[in-house]
Amino acid sequence: MNDDKLYSITMQCVKLNEAGCSHECHLCQYNVFNYVKDVREAALLKATVYTDYYNQKQIMEKANRTVEAASLAPLILIVLIVLGVAWCCSSVKSCMSPSTHSYAAPQQIVDDIVQLNMSSVIQRYTPMTINDDIIYLLNNPNKIENVPLILAVMRQQGVRDINNDGKVNCIDYSITFRHLYGSNARLIINNNPRSGMNHMFIRVYYGVNEFIDIEPQGTPQRYSMGLIWGMLYKWNYNKDVTSQWSHVVGGM
Repeated sequence: MNDDKLYSITMQCVKLNEAGCSHECHLCQYNVFNYVKDVREAALLKATVYTDYYNQKQIMEKANRTVEAASLAPLILIVLIVLGVAWCCSSVKSCMSPSTHSYAAPQQIVDDIVQLNMSSVIQRYTPMTINDDIIYLLNNPNKIENVPLILAVMRQQGVRDINNDGKVNCIDYSITFRHLYGSNARLIINNNPRSGMNHMFIRVYYGVNEFIDIEPQGTPQRYSMGLIWGMLYKWNYNKDVTSQWSHVVGGM
């Protein structure tokens, strides 16, 4: 069984565990230990997949909260305007009549709140154009919830040949991602002579000693290195090369 299938099986295990499974692992078809002879290899795969799943879930939840907060701002303004108008009307009415009246904000304004999902992160954050998206990202660096927006912007505007080597590849994507994310995005090279993998990607640090390895050529919904590369990605071959590319990163 190839690495992608093993990764998919283990990801299904995570989802079942999240939904509340019976934990009878010896009978489960999604137990990776039933397919991998090397117990250490199976344990590493399971740990990697579980980490990928919960890291990405946390990022999506933060992104959703940010979008929902942004979407509430216009609503709050509308409610304040309505309340202001109602108060003015009440004041005028009280001046012209001895009787008193109570005014309340129309209920439909509250009922019209729309809950946003991840498609809203991709299609619209708070700005109106891709240039506004970029300005927003540059003014709000090192926020883990910005990851889906960064990937959406990169896919929409494209990536140029930053290091002038005549091609657009993982180097250009990684440097562009760091430029849009901030200094907490580190340039990582995974050079594995056993598999032939020689690839640059991003490691983002957030929280307290927390990080996630991101494939900058991924999509806003699918971008963790483990999810994209499966078992081909061996983290022990990683090397931080950010300082070696400081002349390029600083010149963007």
